[in-house]
Amino acid sequence: MVTCAIGRWRWSGAIPGALLIGVVLLSGVLNYLPGQVGMLVFLFGGGLVAGLLTRGAVKDGAISGAACGVILAVIVAAITALMSLRAHDPLYPAPLATFGFYALFLIVLMLPYNAIGGAAGTLVRNGIRGGGTPAGTPWAGVVIGTIVIVAFFIAASTLFVTPGPLLVAAPIAGGFIAGFAVVGGTRDGLEVGFVTALFGTGLCSIPLLWTASYGEGFVAGLAGMLMIALGYLYIILGTAAGAAGAVVRAKLRKDEVAGGEG
Repeated sequence: MVTCAIGRWRWSGAIPGALLIGVVLLSGVLNYLPGQVGMLVFLFGGGLVAGLLTRGAVKDGAISGAACGVILAVIVAAITALMSLRAHDPLYPAPLATFGFYALFLIVLMLPYNAIGGAAGTLVRNGIRGGGTPAGTPWAGVVIGTIVIVAFFIAASTLFVTPGPLLVAAPIAGGFIAGFAVVGGTRDGLEVGFVTALFGTGLCSIPLLWTASYGEGFVAGLAGMLMIALGYLYIILGTAAGAAGAVVRAKLRKDEVAGGEG
């Protein structure tokens, strides 16, 4: 019953956050803000609102922000596809293809940054309401796992080694560390692995996002494609590794208890 209540509060924060940023986009308010400020509002604003409206641990705020990011990405992709109907240009792709492309790109873009915004929003909410931050987020594991992901990504980007293995190992190692720190079941491991992967993806995507936004030609396109590929790869592998870490910890604890009784 507690789990159902937490899940309800996650969505009750995600939907208003997505709708608010959607209205801001349609109203054109962002056009009157400096470019970088408008980008920050677009990337973090919905998640921040979702986190402020989310009860529970900071982890719940991060997941609420991530859900807000998905909703917002679908809204923007749908609006873009509908606007393409007005062009009537055979050189443009079909509306369904336009929707698929923008949804694919925007989901992996909006997920991590709205998750960060959601975590910040719930942290602020809990601080304002007093009583500290409710238990439920193993922040030592999440922070260490995020640092490991970023460190592996930097190493793969700068060292004179084959980057592939390090790039793949980054979310696996980070997610496993976060999941292993969980005192709970597989679902808890999935959630913290997911949150850790989102935080790591958001930080690692900053140089790629900057290049895709302000670069030109082939370099900008390559940065965008790499960001999409790494984003989905990191989220999937990090989430799975978080569940694996929780399972391994539970098994070790069970063996310790069995050994103590023996």
